Amino acid sequence: MKLKKILFAASLAVLMVCGVYVAVLMGTSEPTYDGSDTDLLALYEDPESYDNSDADGVAAVIVNENLDKTTALNVVFSVVFNFRGYDTMGESFILIAAIAGCLVILRKAAKSVPVPAPETDGGAKSETEETEKEGDCE
Repeated sequence: MKLKKILFAASLAVLMVCGVYVAVLMGTSEPTYDGSDTDLLALYEDPESYDNSDADGVAAVIVNENLDKTTALNVVFSVVFNFRGYDTMGESFILIAAIAGCLVILRKAAKSVPVPAPETDGGAKSETEETEKEGDCE
């Protein structure tokens, strides 16, 4: 039992160190896009006429054809739920299965405590005699 606790604590420590390392690495890296060239007000007011000619590849197709192909006004929402809907649904099922698996594995086993047999006094009736007697009355 003590070994399990030590292994559990060690695995949590490894995950914590990895998480801190990745957070520091992400915090110190250069941003991929800072949004300085984006006119958010113009994009919000009239997204169809906004100039996004500098977008390339799939990003240009998604941004340019978002309103034509979907009813979503938010590009992120349309990508996650319309263009990649089955992928998102699959990820949701995987998350639910992982949570259910963790609950099954980590649940506490119920301790089975033997129930002592009732003591019979000389004049006292046992439970089986009482139930037999109740059954005779019907």
